[in-house]
Amino acid sequence: MGNCGRLTADGAASRWLLILFGFLNILCAKPDAELSESLDQIGQIRKDIIECCRRVYARGYVAANDGNLSVRTGADRVVATPTGRSKGYVREDELVTLDRSGNVVDGIHRPSTEILMHLRIYEVRPDVRAVVHAHPVHATAFATANLALDRCVLAEVVTTLGSIPLAPYATPSTPELPSSIEDIIRHADACLLANHGVVTCGMDIYDAYYKMERVEHYAHIVFLARMLGGERVLSPGQVSKLEHIRATYGTADAVNPGCLSCSEDCVGGDCTLYERKTVDDRVSRIIRDIISQQSL
Repeated sequence: MGNCGRLTADGAASRWLLILFGFLNILCAKPDAELSESLDQIGQIRKDIIECCRRVYARGYVAANDGNLSVRTGADRVVATPTGRSKGYVREDELVTLDRSGNVVDGIHRPSTEILMHLRIYEVRPDVRAVVHAHPVHATAFATANLALDRCVLAEVVTTLGSIPLAPYATPSTPELPSSIEDIIRHADACLLANHGVVTCGMDIYDAYYKMERVEHYAHIVFLARMLGGERVLSPGQVSKLEHIRATYGTADAVNPGCLSCSEDCVGGDCTLYERKTVDDRVSRIIRDIISQQSL
């Protein structure tokens, strides 16, 4: 009886060991499957970066070795273009992988010296997965003239990208640059860099690239409009109607809710980016009223 009990106990223990080993095998196999899928995704991301590099170069948004693109691939990894390579000819095997501190963890090349700007954007915008920096001619002309594209002029821009503010000048390739855009990029997906160029960000590399296209297209339109006597700014009422159809474009929850042209309260009045402009407008109106009454 005692032996049978011991055998039964031994059999139960064996069964539990088999179950345990099976469970451990499942646990061990699961990370491998996830890693394989992740590697496939990263491979596609690298191909997409190269495709967007080709597009940026083909459309004349960069010259020579200018510009840089990156994608955040996980909680602590960023794939980026290398320094000193034309975006029209850079190869997939030349891309570099960095940690969130900017240290190269994979690749034989160095990243762009402006990678600090990319890393800062990822830091302050957890929703952003890709960044594109380039020098498209018309948008960079506005940046060089220190003119923001922040007026409600084109319906398609109001309903999609929103205002395109201007960051103050900062020396490229230094810590000054990420600091100059930090507050602005919290509330915008596209930003002009004074006397420098443009930076855009998005949920993937194509999203960030298409925003760069939209910025340059808009800058070109405004440039031509000013040659014809100047753009005509939409009224607050017209902008308010556009705000109601943002959901149609999938941008109702965008970080940039409006523009700087409203004469009364801002469209999307909780937008901290435009509070100063609204206050300035109110002060100007008060001053005009005082002058008007004194002249009576």
